[in-house]
Amino acid sequence: MRAIKATKIILLIFAGLILIFSFYAYSVFYGTPWEKQKHEKNMYNYITEKYQTDFVLRKISYNFLSETYQGYAYPKENSNLLFIVEQDMDSPEGYLDNYPKVMWDTELARNLKGQIKELFPDLDEGMFKAQQIKDKGEIFGPNIPTYEELNISTLTSSIPIDIKTNWALLNQQNEVQKMKKLSLFLKEARFPVLIEVRYYENEMNENAKVFFITEEGEIIEK
Repeated sequence: MRAIKATKIILLIFAGLILIFSFYAYSVFYGTPWEKQKHEKNMYNYITEKYQTDFVLRKISYNFLSETYQGYAYPKENSNLLFIVEQDMDSPEGYLDNYPKVMWDTELARNLKGQIKELFPDLDEGMFKAQQIKDKGEIFGPNIPTYEELNISTLTSSIPIDIKTNWALLNQQNEVQKMKKLSLFLKEARFPVLIEVRYYENEMNENAKVFFITEEGEIIEK
């Protein structure tokens, strides 16, 4: 009788260990239900506060390679505008998204593009595209810092305003005023995105001048 009880106890312990190991293995590759629920709430709060728009958030998943959670979202009024929200340890909010990049390629960005072109009529149309920094992999000239120096995540979306002219020959005060106006407009439009205003005669020009307008509206000269 005691032997039977001992066997049952051993089997129960063994079964428990298998369950614990199975759950651990599952969580390593797929995350945990409570973590998904937590990140779903955090992601929703993050994008609604950032863009002041109602969104639908769905399909929260876990990336075991980066050990982070990500989801897909779209504005309630436009289900075709699907973008990614990702957990990012380097971001102050803990998350980043590619909503600016997705929106930029739609008709919804026409007014934004028009306002920027009005301020900077000589910008290079061929370079006027939103990209995530991790997809760019480019540095324009030796005087332009890496994004790491500005503490900007590779998941951040940026839009370049390239002006092929010598910065020294321009009315510099007037150009800075344009950037201030653009920063204010982006705030009013609820479109926080990294803008790079770059002045250079050619891509390898050592005298290139660059300004960054951050998502917070700060203008950084480099």
